[in-house]
This record gives sequence, structure tokens and C-alpha cells, in this order.
Amino acid sequence: MPAGGMPSPEMRLVATCCRWPTNVDAIHAAASGAIDWRYAIRLSRRHRVVGFLRRGLIAAGIAVPPRLDEIYRHMMRRNLLQYGEAVRLTAKLAEAGIPVALLKGVVVAELAYGGQDVKATVDNDLLVAPRNVPAALAILERAGYRVIDLPSDGRRPVAALTDLVYECQLIHPVSGAIVDLHWRLHPYRQVLGEPDVAAEARMVTVEGKQLPALTGETMMLYLAIHGARHSWSRLKWLADFNALLSGMDDGEVAALRTLARRGGVAPCVDSALIQCKRLLGARVPADVHRSPRARALVRLSDALIFGPDVDVVPGRYARRWLLTTMVMNTRLSTAGSILWHVWVSPIDTLAVPLPRPFHPLYVVISPVRRTSRIVRRLAARGFARARSRLMRATQEK
Repeated sequence: MPAGGMPSPEMRLVATCCRWPTNVDAIHAAASGAIDWRYAIRLSRRHRVVGFLRRGLIAAGIAVPPRLDEIYRHMMRRNLLQYGEAVRLTAKLAEAGIPVALLKGVVVAELAYGGQDVKATVDNDLLVAPRNVPAALAILERAGYRVIDLPSDGRRPVAALTDLVYECQLIHPVSGAIVDLHWRLHPYRQVLGEPDVAAEARMVTVEGKQLPALTGETMMLYLAIHGARHSWSRLKWLADFNALLSGMDDGEVAALRTLARRGGVAPCVDSALIQCKRLLGARVPADVHRSPRARALVRLSDALIFGPDVDVVPGRYARRWLLTTMVMNTRLSTAGSILWHVWVSPIDTLAVPLPRPFHPLYVVISPVRRTSRIVRRLAARGFARARSRLMRATQEK
């Protein structure tokens, strides 16, 4: 539990409702004391587990607060939007002959919970091969999406894009649907081998439609690395891993841990197993606590799981995430990739496209551009304050 002591009754209730399968007796026990429902709802929104809290309360025969119902209806509208877009976009990419796989999202909702009414789906993560990035971007833009984190003047050098960045985000300006287009699973190289999308994607039936996805051990490893990289700061990610874990037998869990050990990411899987046991009551192997790195990841994640949202204290989260990324992988070769990712901004690599042999120059270019942005921001802020003081002085005369 958190270093500062036991979690609040509201946090215990929210976490208990995230168990899978739903444990009615545990929910009754967690709700037996005084519950600040406004705080419980706020926690469920912060961790994006509104559907879990509502489902757990209904299963336990506890009245669902009207505000929770209202938020849940909004979540369902979003879920249905993202599901419809997943069907539409994967079909368009398939028609163009571009192999694609969905990560997390609607596919995990189906595999883990049997439907779209529990898990909150915020966006669609689409994985394509690096060589297909330009064509995939063109298809998504023809489908009405606009890139929001790449230069808007059309400068998209493929070498810089696929070598130095691992994804880009697009948004549909009318519906608000979001797509994260991936060409690598993770921002850090050497974390784990990249899958062959065409060979490894499997069709999953979601609400009667066939959708391509990475499944099995590949999906579990991706969820473990993604969650660990973000220090499991949202219960939503841990709940997904836990729900899929509940359908695995001892042999499958042992095979997953062996694969993670071979890939150098055993601490990610073991820390996920530890947190699933502590927070969600999962049955896990007895030796998951042996790894000092896994225990370190758990300690780092506690401060974020039980802390305020990232928007409240972004600096605190950035420091924790940096420490987490240095601990999560057992291979020394990953450290250089991590330091590059921290030091070099993707915005700078795309704003100043360089040929591949000159990419090391970004080690100098990026901090210079970052310093320039800070200076301009401070100057603009100082100008605004001076102007405000001048206007007040004029009005007082």
C-alpha cells in the first residue's frame, strides 16, 4: 500500500470494484464504512474506471449515485464512437493492403470483459509497419482525421518520423475521435522485439465485427510494459492486465514470465503481478517479490496510483516516469535509448529534419530549441504582466 499509509476507504472501494471477476462480498466489505461518494466518483474518473465502479455497485445491490450514471452514459457514447471508428479505419487500411493491428482499446474490452460496457476506451491505437506510415497517414487524413503533434506545413520526413518517433496522434475535428498511429510498440528501442504485424495479427470478434489485434503473450507483454512505463498511474491499465490474467492458468503465467525474462522486461511483468495481488486480489506466483527491480517499480508506482492526477503535478510524474524507465528493463543497452528519448524532443526532430547520418546532432539542436522556447514563453509572460500593470495604472489615473 502507499508509503504514507493505507489508501482511503474510497480508493479501496474503487479498486475492489476493479477486480475481475466481480467479487460482491469484497465490495460489500469495502463499502461498509462511511464513503464520500463525490470523492469516490472523482477517483473513478481520475483512474478511468467509471464502468467498473458502476458495475460493482450494481452487482452488490448498492444504489448507484446519479452523477456516476451520468458520467457512465458519457463514457458509453465515447466507447461506441471509438468502436465504430475502429471498424471503419481498420477496414479502410485493409482495403489499401496495409496490415494493421489494434492495441488495447475495444479489443481488450472484448477479450477481457466480453463487451464494451465496462472499460473506458479513450482512443484507438493502430499499429502498422514503419514502411506503411505515409500511406496509413494519408488514409486516416482522407477519413477526416488531422495530425495534432506533427508539423502542420506538410514536412513529414519519413526517416525522421519512423526512426526518432514511435507514434503520432490524430483527431477527428467533428466527432472528437482520437487515433494513436504506432509503428513501434514502445518509445524506447531494445525494450523488446517489434512484432511482424502481418504475421502476428489475429482476428477478434467484437460486437459481431472482425477486428485485427495483437493477442496472447504479445498483448500481455505490451500491456505490462505500457503500464510499467507509466508507473501504473491509472487503475484502468492494471485492471485490464488483471482481467486477462484471470483467464490464464499457472503454465501460461509461467510461460509469460519466461518470455519477459528473455526479453529483458521481467520487472515489468512481475511488478504488474504484485500490484494485481495487492490491489485486485489476484492469485500470482509466490516468487514475484524476489526481483529488486520489480519491488522498486511497485514503490515508484504507489506514489502515482495513490497520488493526484498527472495534470495536477506534472513535474512529479515526469520524475517518477524517468526513474521507472531506468528500472524497468534489465538490459544496459536500453539506457542510451531512454536517455535519448528524455533529452531529444520529437517536436525538434520533425521541425528540423536532418538526413539519417546527422541524427546525432539532435543532441545539441533539441536543448537549444527547448531553451529558446522557454525564453520566448518567459518573455511573453513578462510582456503580458507589464501590459496588465500599465493598463491598471492608466485606469487608475
